[in-house]
Amino acid sequence: MTPMKPGHRKPDLPDTHYVDNRIYTDETIFREEQREIFAKTWQFACHESEVANPGDYRCTQVADSAIVVVRGEDGVVRGFHNACRHRSAEVVREESGNARSFTCFYHQWNYALDGTLRAVAKPAGYEAVRLDKSELGLLPVRVEAFAGLLFVCLDPEVEPLQDFLGPVTGPFVQPMGTIPLEVFHFHKAVVKTNWKLFNENNTERYHSMLHVLNRKTQPWVLGKTSPMKLRMLPNGHGGYWSDGEATVAYDRGGFSGVTGDALPGLRDDEMRVINLFPDMMINIRSNVVRLDRLIPLDPGHTLIEWRGLGVRGDDAATHATRLRHHNTFWGPAGRNLPEDIIAVESQFRAMRSDAVRYSVIAREEDHNPTDDISVRAYYAEWGRRMNRSASSPFADAA
Repeated sequence: MTPMKPGHRKPDLPDTHYVDNRIYTDETIFREEQREIFAKTWQFACHESEVANPGDYRCTQVADSAIVVVRGEDGVVRGFHNACRHRSAEVVREESGNARSFTCFYHQWNYALDGTLRAVAKPAGYEAVRLDKSELGLLPVRVEAFAGLLFVCLDPEVEPLQDFLGPVTGPFVQPMGTIPLEVFHFHKAVVKTNWKLFNENNTERYHSMLHVLNRKTQPWVLGKTSPMKLRMLPNGHGGYWSDGEATVAYDRGGFSGVTGDALPGLRDDEMRVINLFPDMMINIRSNVVRLDRLIPLDPGHTLIEWRGLGVRGDDAATHATRLRHHNTFWGPAGRNLPEDIIAVESQFRAMRSDAVRYSVIAREEDHNPTDDISVRAYYAEWGRRMNRSASSPFADAA
């Protein structure tokens, strides 16, 4: 009998306090996640400011499906599978823009903004079969909105969005849903890691010691207690926030101009982080909002979209301050975000070797942000939806 490798021995911990690293690398698990999680839950598509006017559209991907979200001439936002009903080519090939209608480049079938098929090229060729255009519109997907955030779902039987979100909306409904916001920054990248590793990075704060800016501006990172507390809520959602106390010492990081421009319901220097199952983070840092949306491509590649939100109609000076603060922390050349990417790509490279099979999520700190209870709660919901345990995902695992 081949002896067990030292790194393959399960930790002497409750099975809720560790995960099998193969949940990040296994292709079968990845395909099941696409089917059981991403195709059956509400997925953030874009902010309403990205489709503000009739004809504005935004393309995205959910599970393996290409999706287009568009505001119609009637002002209604709709979602469709981005696939021509003729031969299934993508009808919309630009990531975003404005259009009067959509014409498939391949054979020139034309669709109205409400998805109906308006015209086909050389229609006489279809007279013999009496082609019914009314039956061949773009296939719809459900779209619902909350606090300016537009979500889509591939499952027509899914619960209403607000039922899915539940009480997790509490910390972001006032700062995001009571004044007009707009996306003032957008960038994306393919990160060489499993999507769950970046999601964990957004969920736990033990890694905050990685960031120089966090060590400077968030004294609680290295302390034993924090005014921020982890909150575990239904459907796998959660996050960490205080009860209105200041939690970011901007002045220690050399930031100026923060006082007085906090978003509604927030104190100056307050921070709130909300994690929506399965993959979205809303990070509200006093005067700006960061939105992360993850699009898993395969077990080791994740397309990540990052958005920065500010107040629409700001004066030039306030707008410049918000943009500078956002990009200093989270822009593609900022301090925190590149450090996060380096960390999660390092994890995945090591996990592929299977030298160390298990990862420990065992910190217990009375719901302080560096407690691992948030990660444990996340994998409880992941396991429920996947019908697998994150610590023992394979019934016949050695």
